[in-house]
Amino acid sequence: MAFSELIAIYLFLGGTAAGAFALMSIADLGTALACAYDRRRYGIPAFPVPTPQAATRQHLSKLVYSASFAMLIAGMLCLLADLGRPEAFYLLFITPSGSLMSLGSFALVLLAVCMMVVLAWEALTLGFGWRKAALAAKAIGIVFAFIVMVYTGLLLQTAIAVPLWRSGWLWALFLLSSLSCGCAVIMLCTCACEGYRHIHRVRRRTIGADTAFIVLEAAVTAAFVFTVGADAAVHPLRALAAGGFAALFWLGFIGCGILVPLATEIALLVGSRSPSGTAAAILAAFVLVGGLCLRLVMVGAGVAPVV
Repeated sequence: MAFSELIAIYLFLGGTAAGAFALMSIADLGTALACAYDRRRYGIPAFPVPTPQAATRQHLSKLVYSASFAMLIAGMLCLLADLGRPEAFYLLFITPSGSLMSLGSFALVLLAVCMMVVLAWEALTLGFGWRKAALAAKAIGIVFAFIVMVYTGLLLQTAIAVPLWRSGWLWALFLLSSLSCGCAVIMLCTCACEGYRHIHRVRRRTIGADTAFIVLEAAVTAAFVFTVGADAAVHPLRALAAGGFAALFWLGFIGCGILVPLATEIALLVGSRSPSGTAAAILAAFVLVGGLCLRLVMVGAGVAPVV
């Protein structure tokens, strides 16, 4: 099993796309359930008068789903380019093996299908039946999105010849990083909604969620380092702590992906402030750089010779 920079970029794009789609779908399904409850209890019409809050949510959803779909397709193209033989990807479907690679490939394609159904409803003027199809696609797509976020870490763990990937915390690290990067995509999309009311409330809730994900990510990173470092015979962490990937690990992942966003978001939440569009974009960029550096470090340091 060979890994390259293209695989690291695929892991980043696929995980980020899945994280953004899952978080936006969970929010949309929660809103749909709340509206259904209000209709039953208070007799609100099935087609209520559009509100500023609903307009904000609709515009933001369209942007997030479009960005997620674009990133997922770009990630799949990186995967195909790394394979060198596109037919190898096709063979995974005509001869499924039950392996993690086969499971992940099916999850990728089915997630893309769910995204297309959702985008058809969000971007086009379609009948009410498409709304039900879109809600179903969001619910089903959440399952595939979590599979995409998790399976990459589990896939790396199967390469038992690589000491750095043996930790049982690797899948959780990839999951939380994907969710944090998903929050960053949503924050970036809010920057294109500055003219809409209630966008600051959405941005603040996204920052609150991202803070929780980053705190958990920091804890899992510590657990990952501890469990990998326990294998003192091969020193698998040397490439991260002081080797050729030290800058990417400390400045890229730890600095940009954890410390800077966490300090900034806690300050914003404690001060009860919502960042401006520019500040939100810069904060999201830090998170995304950290997520990319994590994948580059894990793939690069994992296959580098251990000394």
